[in-house]
Amino acid sequence: MGMTNRQFEGFIRALLSIAKQALKVNPDNESIQDLIEVLQATLEDGTE
Repeated sequence: MGMTNRQFEGFIRALLSIAKQALKVNPDNESIQDLIEVLQATLEDGTE
């Protein structure tokens, strides 16, 4: 059983929220910053 677009976007938003919280704890972590950029781009691509 696959995910709907809405479910997928919800999953990405949850990951994005967790990544932003992690960035607050360690603001210099470039890996987290990169992850946030990728997740945001994924959401933007899905809304076109």
